Amino acid sequence: MRLTRAIKGPCLLVLLTVAGRIVCALLCAVLWGATASPLAHAQSSAPVNPAVLAPIDAVPPKINFDIVSFKRCPPDKYGTTKVDMPLTADYLAYHCESLSRIIYFAYYGSVKVYSLETIYPKWVDDDRYEFIVKVAPEDYATWQKLDLPARRLVIRKVLADTVKLKIRVDNSPKAIYALTATKKLNLTPYKPGDQTKLPDGRVQDGRRHDWIGITSYFQAFTMADLAEILTANMDRVVADHTNLTDRYTFVLPFGGSNMEPDSHLGGEDGPTIKDGLEQLGLRLEPAKGPVERLVIDHIEEPEVD
Repeated sequence: MRLTRAIKGPCLLVLLTVAGRIVCALLCAVLWGATASPLAHAQSSAPVNPAVLAPIDAVPPKINFDIVSFKRCPPDKYGTTKVDMPLTADYLAYHCESLSRIIYFAYYGSVKVYSLETIYPKWVDDDRYEFIVKVAPEDYATWQKLDLPARRLVIRKVLADTVKLKIRVDNSPKAIYALTATKKLNLTPYKPGDQTKLPDGRVQDGRRHDWIGITSYFQAFTMADLAEILTANMDRVVADHTNLTDRYTFVLPFGGSNMEPDSHLGGEDGPTIKDGLEQLGLRLEPAKGPVERLVIDHIEEPEVD
């Protein structure tokens, strides 16, 4: 399907502040997630979103596209979860990714901690597409000036036009996990300049999150950071109730999605997140509290080329 789309509305300048394996970048230079770009993020980076950068009701900048295209991918072909958005290019693309992953890009930053309520058709997660939008030549200069939150807004408008996406924020109380600290902490405080050498030879420098198999290596992470990456991969929101504000370096069994604390990783005899957290002096305790979650009210399957 080749479409000419006019993304209309007054131009909005959205200020970019310091900002799964659905993963994401940490600061402005990393959060773009663009392939072959100095703003690219590593798939293993953890999402951090301390402020709402692109509110749910923000007006998108006016950008015209020559092409908006969805092509269905073969069942055995999978993407990398990364958005393809080189800094100097005139396009944005996802390669063999689900609609839920594209929605993640468009709506990350619309709530304090990204969380999408899983009340939507199964194909939103399961069907994968080659998705591309190509900027019209007359709007290329404007596109180049847009920061990341503004580009997210543009893609929200594209999704509203193509798949009739209607999405809202729900603030009702939900079951959550409270991340708490015990008296016997086993976390290594991070000092600027610290480096961690991983078993595969890689060296972590600065704030990093890397995987080797089902083991996650965190360097220079706060507990608030950890709570957010747990939220992105567990079956409910994780709230930081540790009262710890320092940065730490630690190792944790981690992997998969929609996990529960007792989910075994890597097989029936594998470790659980609960076990790993307890070794660090941390716990996940069931709780209830108000949670901002995105809810899909309506979505239609895209027309494909």
